[in-house]
Amino acid sequence: MANEQASFPKKSVSYNWGAATDKGRSRETNEDAFAADAEAGLFLVSDGMGGHRGGELASNIVAEDLPVMIETGLVKLRSYSVQAIRSFLKKTVVIQSRHVKLEGTSETGFKDMGSTVVVLLIAGNRGYIANAGDSRVYRYRNGKLVQVSKDQSVVSELLDKGKIDEEQAENHPALGEITHYIGMEEKIKPFVRSFVLKKDDRLLLCSDGLTDMVEDKDIATVLHEQSDPQAACDELVKKANAAGGHDNITLVIVNITRQATA
Repeated sequence: MANEQASFPKKSVSYNWGAATDKGRSRETNEDAFAADAEAGLFLVSDGMGGHRGGELASNIVAEDLPVMIETGLVKLRSYSVQAIRSFLKKTVVIQSRHVKLEGTSETGFKDMGSTVVVLLIAGNRGYIANAGDSRVYRYRNGKLVQVSKDQSVVSELLDKGKIDEEQAENHPALGEITHYIGMEEKIKPFVRSFVLKKDDRLLLCSDGLTDMVEDKDIATVLHEQSDPQAACDELVKKANAAGGHDNITLVIVNITRQATA
């Protein structure tokens, strides 16, 4: 007897969201992009690199193509176990990287163009995240802000190996150098994880244009004071620009408003 097609886990949480993107005060163009499909439970932020035109093209390709790849691929999975979804996300980000690398060698592409990416997928009562580069996801829960993504950067690797401490990391010469990104020559290894979502969780996806300008404690303060996700996004953009706005600033905030009971 043929196996029945597995069913995608029905969401057992409700949420609302907001988003903002701004070129900042120092850049002529905005090489960031974001995507949001609330019905599919899919949110994304990408931060382009490789020159103004190349970075903008790469991040826009990621924001337009990766959500489609994820949504169409999910319906074909034979299993929706936690591990299966995590593996699928990782594989899809790797495929997207290969597509952007090929696009960079085409007539319409730009040499060495690439992009970071951070993705949030809500399935069942869980949040699944995948990231390549140093764009981040934070979770704000019970008054505490915790980074749940992992920076793929030179400084992050030095910290993990104990070769530098947090104070040295703040002004390290390699600050901003990433080790994995969409479109790189080598095969990327995205960071993937998942966790159970709880009522009143707030999830923040952002490019480093926010985190380089605004400290975590100040981000937490805004999330504490601004319950509306759009108002919080707008406030954080203002804070990043007030601090100098040295880069493009893009963020998405998702509020978990309800958690289903068993």
